[in-house]
Amino acid sequence: MGKYDGLALLTDLDGTLLTPEKRLHPTDAAAIATFRAEGGRFSIATGRGVEATKPYFDLLQPDFPAVLYNGGVLYDTKAQRICAVTYLPACSDRILRTLMAEFPQVGAEVLNAEGVFVIQDGEYERRHLEITGIPVVLRSLDELPPTQCYKALFAGAPEQIDRMMIRVQAADCTGVSYTRSHDWFLEILPPNVSKGSALTQLRTMLPAGTIIGASGDFDNDIAMLQAADYAGCPWNAQPHVRAVIAAVGGYHAPKTCAEGFFADWVHRFLQDNCR
Repeated sequence: MGKYDGLALLTDLDGTLLTPEKRLHPTDAAAIATFRAEGGRFSIATGRGVEATKPYFDLLQPDFPAVLYNGGVLYDTKAQRICAVTYLPACSDRILRTLMAEFPQVGAEVLNAEGVFVIQDGEYERRHLEITGIPVVLRSLDELPPTQCYKALFAGAPEQIDRMMIRVQAADCTGVSYTRSHDWFLEILPPNVSKGSALTQLRTMLPAGTIIGASGDFDNDIAMLQAADYAGCPWNAQPHVRAVIAAVGGYHAPKTCAEGFFADWVHRFLQDNCR
């Protein structure tokens, strides 16, 4: 048994663990290695799907299931299989068609077991896929029943996504969950699904009494930060995230993801929670 036995870390990727260049800072890599060598468990929680996260599975080698699609899937990276999954409800088909018609300049995609499919093309959607290294595959919504998909994502200019956020508060857009995972993105998830609901599921897969520390930087991380035993965020996290960290007594680090935030966060987590 190591001195960090009974401790687990669950972290967001983009903007939290990964640098702006989508790399792992050497200081952070060393901190994770030391934590695990002493019995700590480590995994990731991301809005990315399997295809976009694969490059980091070998690099990070999560010790317990990874949270993908912002909570829609728990994925065993060692066995390369899905442990738990929730699909979009039938009403999401109508909601997607409504939003696509009202916001034709905003790109849209759906994600299922076969990959990522663009159902409405757009400049920001293309940029999003280029950043994550995913090819553009165009499909119609008629070919892709949402009830077989884990989530949908709209990508557009921040002001367009602001308007969409207001639009989805209307009565005809109920029955699903919404989250903003970037200034450019509005995501549609199954009802009551989030990184927080996924963390609650993970508790049943970890040894009883495990203390879970979670870290994130954007709105889609908030439910996870609230569900964790201890929470942290980088210096440049979104205002709503910083407010949550303050409310739960978490750690607002003085560093960004570009400066080795995660190593700083691990040190504070261990300082406050090591038995």
